[in-house]
Amino acid sequence: MGADNPPPTDEKIVDDVYHDRNLLAIAFARAMRLTWGPDTAGWYRHDDWPVVWVDMLAGQKSWHVTPDLERSPLENSEPTNGYDGNSRAIKNRRLTRYITRSY
Repeated sequence: MGADNPPPTDEKIVDDVYHDRNLLAIAFARAMRLTWGPDTAGWYRHDDWPVVWVDMLAGQKSWHVTPDLERSPLENSEPTNGYDGNSRAIKNRRLTRYITRSY
């Protein structure tokens, strides 16, 4: 952000924060699928919640999201090798490795 666009001073409610995060997860998965091919991202249902997933060089990542996902063009599919059991901490380490190109 530049000086012409200062950060907002009003606080977001938790639902707004999760909505923003869900949109980002869906957009990230869509971009990865377009970049690396159809077997690298998608979504499936787990315990009645949609889960967005991405398989990358740095490892698998997944996020439970709200049903808004169903309006996205992501395919309803599970990872080729299934869910690898990644926790939030592992997912964040994998994202950090991807961002810093240390995979």
